Amino acid sequence: MVEMKDKAKSGIDCAADSAKSAVDKSSGLVDKVIDRASGLVDKVQHEAGVVADKVGDYAHQAKDKVEHAAEDTYEKVGDKLGTLSHDVTDLVKKYPIQALLIGFGAGMLLGRVSRA
Repeated sequence: MVEMKDKAKSGIDCAADSAKSAVDKSSGLVDKVIDRASGLVDKVQHEAGVVADKVGDYAHQAKDKVEHAAEDTYEKVGDKLGTLSHDVTDLVKKYPIQALLIGFGAGMLLGRVSRA
């Protein structure tokens, strides 16, 4: 009976040693995985920062292009309106009576429309 008890104890000790060895190995493996994952996280964070910087640069360039396009359009519209205003003024100076009659007719038309 003592012999069986010693064999069981020996088997349990052997199993415990194997389990401890497996835990030690897996602990080292877990540490390696954690280190590797940490390195990957750092790399991803760095790449995300680079991408964010590039997106910011592109957005800034797009904003500048839109501003320049808006300024150019504003200048062109202003020039056209200035030309139109000058042309109307020249027509009124050239044909004052016709301009007066057109103005009177437009006023009558607006008066009728606003009454209805």
